[in-house]
Amino acid sequence: MKKYFIPFIFSLAAIMVMLAALPVLAQDPSMDEVNHVARKLNCPTCQSLNLEDCRTQTCDQWRGQIKDLLAEGYTEQEVLDWFIARFGVEVLQEPPRQGRGLFAWLLPIVGLLAGVSWLAFVLRRWSAAKPAEAAAATALPEDAIDDETLRKIEEDLKGF
Repeated sequence: MKKYFIPFIFSLAAIMVMLAALPVLAQDPSMDEVNHVARKLNCPTCQSLNLEDCRTQTCDQWRGQIKDLLAEGYTEQEVLDWFIARFGVEVLQEPPRQGRGLFAWLLPIVGLLAGVSWLAFVLRRWSAAKPAEAAAATALPEDAIDDETLRKIEEDLKGF
């Protein structure tokens, strides 16, 4: 009997430690964890406002749902997937970087590059046209100065 007493005591102690740890494992997620997930979701009633910042009753219910899902052991991505499955991709604060959502990420970049290219083209064309226009504007027609006036100007300039 003494032979089995020490392993029994260690087993009993291990079970007691595990039972003591159960309340810690079953604790509700903190509001920081809930708000971290809520920050990635749109408010269903307010436009362009994330779930964390909105104080409507619907958002309170959604934050409660997030808290419940996290308490059940869902990961952040699983909670987001749960909301996407019920309300569609529009529930996300940022569009996904795949499929049709990829256009929302690439379109501003393409637009910016097209705008910069157009501006460079216009400025290059504008700067190339200016010297030719300026020279044409300052040039006098050949018959504007008669020969006598031209001779006098040349004589005056010889002294310099």
